[in-house]
Amino acid sequence: MKKTIIKLSFIVVSLMLMISSCTKTPIEEAQDAYDYNAIIPKVLGMSGASVAIQTFTSDFTITYYRGGSTWNWSAEGATVSSVSDDSRIATIEFTNDGTATVTVTETTAGGKTSEPVSMDVTVMKYCPLTNGVADMVGAWAGTDGQGDDYTFESIITSEVSGTSLALTGISEGFINGFWGEGVIAGGTILATINIDGTVDVPRQFLYTTEYEGDPYDYEIEGSGTWDNCGSTPSLLINYDVYYAGEDVGLAEDYAAYLNDIPYLTANIAIDDTKAARVVNFVTKKVPVVK
Repeated sequence: MKKTIIKLSFIVVSLMLMISSCTKTPIEEAQDAYDYNAIIPKVLGMSGASVAIQTFTSDFTITYYRGGSTWNWSAEGATVSSVSDDSRIATIEFTNDGTATVTVTETTAGGKTSEPVSMDVTVMKYCPLTNGVADMVGAWAGTDGQGDDYTFESIITSEVSGTSLALTGISEGFINGFWGEGVIAGGTILATINIDGTVDVPRQFLYTTEYEGDPYDYEIEGSGTWDNCGSTPSLLINYDVYYAGEDVGLAEDYAAYLNDIPYLTANIAIDDTKAARVVNFVTKKVPVVK
């Protein structure tokens, strides 16, 4: 009797498996019933660099996925050097300085093509450094901060540190003038000067400040570009300042004060005639919300 029950159970299970293997899942049924010809395509998002360097390449990416679609890339003032197998990533080579335009359309599995979506790219002229990072040693003058009221005149000094450029003084006007804290220690960071005209500032300790008698440690992270085509090298670094270990920086958190721009910008060029100058940052009387 026991053997008979086991055999019957085995037969029932086998039949159920056979039936389930012949039955499509709801997702498969929906896919079969889906009318790709009914899709009205629209490029929903494209990401890529808004600033590029002449003679180098940059990737542009479709930021969403639609099954069965392909994306068609073109460029004006630049060249599409390659496209990924799924056509969602295009590598663009910027051969000329000035302005280039990268354009993409989407074609669905049903053969319908969207209206084009374009992104303008400012292409900086490329003038290589003669002596590498050593060409970027000196006193840098310019502005540092963000927004109409929180951009400060700045002097930042630099020296070679291994293969990096050590920058001293970045964001000190901002942390004093906007955040209301004075720097009491640190203030030097290491920036990587890449051959392609870009700059990387990895997350690292920035400085210690004092507020109402208590010390506070801050970190920095950012990126930017360098330009060696003027009379002296220049730097444009977008960055944010963080409480040590925090994920959201001051500029991102308080963007409403800074023209809704979630980062700070140091826009500086070497000016050794100002090396001995002492910059008096004006502390504006603004509400500091902490």
